[in-house]
Amino acid sequence: MNGPLHPHSPRQQTPPVATLLERAASLRPLVPRAEGLDAFACQQMGYWRRWRSPVKELARQGRESLAACEALSTCTDDALLARLKELRDRLRLDPAEGESVLIQTLGCVGQMAFRHLGLKPYPVQFMGALAMHRGLLAEMATGEGKTLTVGLAGVLAGFSGRACHIITANDYLAHRDAEEMTRLYRACGLSVSSIVSTLEQVERPIHYAADVVYLTAKELLADYLRDEIGSGSREQRTQAAFMAWLNGVSGTQPPGRVLVRGLHTAIVDEADSILIDEAVTPLIISTHRESRGLADAVMVVSSLAETLMEDEDYSSNIQGKTVQLHQSARDRLNQLVRDIPVVWRPTQRREELLRQAIFVRLFFKPGQHYVVQEGKVVLLDEFTGRMTPGRSLTGGLHQAIEAHEGLRITDPNESLTQMSFQAFFSRFRKIAGCTGTAWEAAAELWRVYGLQVVRIPEHRCRQTVYRPPVITLTRAAKWQAVLEEVLKEHGLGRPVLVGVRSVNASETLADRLRNAGCTVRVLNALTHEQEANIVSQAGQAGVITIATNMAGRGTDIRLGHGVVERGGLHVIVAEINDSLRVDRQLAGRCGRQGDPGSVSIYLSLDDDLAVRLLPESVRGIFSVLVGRSVRGLDLAAQRAFRWAQSRVEAEAFARRWSVLKTDEWMRSALPFEGQGKRSS
Repeated sequence: MNGPLHPHSPRQQTPPVATLLERAASLRPLVPRAEGLDAFACQQMGYWRRWRSPVKELARQGRESLAACEALSTCTDDALLARLKELRDRLRLDPAEGESVLIQTLGCVGQMAFRHLGLKPYPVQFMGALAMHRGLLAEMATGEGKTLTVGLAGVLAGFSGRACHIITANDYLAHRDAEEMTRLYRACGLSVSSIVSTLEQVERPIHYAADVVYLTAKELLADYLRDEIGSGSREQRTQAAFMAWLNGVSGTQPPGRVLVRGLHTAIVDEADSILIDEAVTPLIISTHRESRGLADAVMVVSSLAETLMEDEDYSSNIQGKTVQLHQSARDRLNQLVRDIPVVWRPTQRREELLRQAIFVRLFFKPGQHYVVQEGKVVLLDEFTGRMTPGRSLTGGLHQAIEAHEGLRITDPNESLTQMSFQAFFSRFRKIAGCTGTAWEAAAELWRVYGLQVVRIPEHRCRQTVYRPPVITLTRAAKWQAVLEEVLKEHGLGRPVLVGVRSVNASETLADRLRNAGCTVRVLNALTHEQEANIVSQAGQAGVITIATNMAGRGTDIRLGHGVVERGGLHVIVAEINDSLRVDRQLAGRCGRQGDPGSVSIYLSLDDDLAVRLLPESVRGIFSVLVGRSVRGLDLAAQRAFRWAQSRVEAEAFARRWSVLKTDEWMRSALPFEGQGKRSS
């Protein structure tokens, strides 16, 4: 997309001074985080608010919005547009105009969607849009039409004239959703654009000037931090924006300087992925820094690590992911001290390099955590399975991976500025969102972001059949069982989607199926350019698709001719993830809008999750019982694995909370950041 698709929007008219200053300085006041008993009470409030839901009120408003939409079906296009402009102006002049005006406006927008997109919103979609307009997080089941629902909410936010950013899970979804909703926004008199990682910096201010902007959280935060680096404190940017207005410059920032025109409304699609899963590490803007002797030191230590033996030279803790050097490893490292550059010879520094080299060999798996592309290490997002070009690990870990793969050692990065996603999203005046799996994370969403989760009912009851989980002793037995089930369902003419965790697993299983005479489509980080085509065919009769987590979010698999009669899409969760929410996303690919479908889950006592977190005694009991006719064994195993997942999620929350507290401490301790106390 080459910029805003409707440049003549009301927002681009010269705004009043008060409005301009509000946009340029529209950050929400920082609120101290709860600690101790207050934090515990806040978390319990998050759980409690799940059940104190406004869903009945939203259901009534959704029905009234649908009635308003249908009442406009006989209006001419000109009359409908005139009515929408009238309601838009009333909302803009007084956002608290009343429920009646809001419902009438949403009904008009729904009629616009029907006429220009051919999509007539369901009552549940109106409910979701109203929930997001109220600043809630709507949990909507897969296939309920979240793209249109977000579009309806985006139109309402765009009518305010303030910056509206719709945050998506990846560049593909940002571009796709903006393209699909273009005609709706244009019909409503709004401009829309998308920003992806390949967009040049010089073009970005034009795209940010649109009323509604689709992009990822990483792109938005990175541009926001670049603005901080390039134009000083927030107060300085406010003054610059005011002077630009006095000089007659359109927009809220001097051209070529500030990228992001303001933070006001954020509508987060796939909110649990973005607000929780991606928030485990802060986003860092960095530059390459020459480190003398690092490359030589890393190569020497990496060669030594290849020869060391576990238990003899070092020990590792799988659960805590730590490495402890034994005296034999230290002695061998001391013998190589003359081969290490002087800067890296001190005992603590060289031993840390050796621990990192061993850590990479034990815990960083190619195809799951990274891939090598064009001679460079490209990290993979574990929750989405997508490549993250430009991202690197700190503390020398990235160089350790390069040495392990035999690549050229790059210079480490030096941090210029950083911010956690939790702190960043707390700066928006209004934040809302939707996702298919937020219920389990309701407490954290409330505690960190002040977001209440509300469950939107399904338009049609789901008919998905969950088969009893299959438990095996070894991975080899599990993959054989998966292979047999795929062949069985394929023989019935059903489409099959197999979810795996790594590129290597997807390629290995695909090879075995091809050897069995099947045609297989593989969706992973290496085939991301074919994503749209692969997803569009995944619901056709007899199609076998193997996918990493790339097929777990935002993908709508529509069933082909005759598939419903055969039982719909069959989903196989071949490798469970660290988070139950990710597994639920994958399972949700079937059963769209009341379609039939089925889900199988495979568990192995050799899975990483089981080895890391299940006690030896529990694994021993299951190893004795597997293969015997023990009633309830499969369900007991599933509960044990879910307990392990809950432990991982608790550890991940602790890391995210630590990231947030560290970020807040750093920014409060650096007054020159311009992020001190501010009035609302």
